[in-house]
Amino acid sequence: MSTGVNRSTKKRKYKPRNPSGPGQATINWKEEEFQNLVRDMGFRSEWDAQFPTPNSTALDAPLGYIALYAAYFREGNLCLPMTKFTAEVLTNYGLHISQIKAFFFG
Repeated sequence: MSTGVNRSTKKRKYKPRNPSGPGQATINWKEEEFQNLVRDMGFRSEWDAQFPTPNSTALDAPLGYIALYAAYFREGNLCLPMTKFTAEVLTNYGLHISQIKAFFFG
């Protein structure tokens, strides 16, 4: 009985193209773009938004800081300070804003 499966074909082990981990997603943008984001989104000076150091990742944020992606603000329409509703939804689900992954279609 034939199943239509070629048993001589070896299964290939899945191998990602790029290694996973923090070394993969280094922050690579210009300081001018960062300053434009800070200005356009109305970040307060007391928030002390900091431009990331070269070749750093979101995991390399200084102690007491969190990394947020520009897409959260531009495509995800995140505003700071966030509304009470947004904060309550995150709290209700036990989430931190840095855990949110935004997917954009278009």
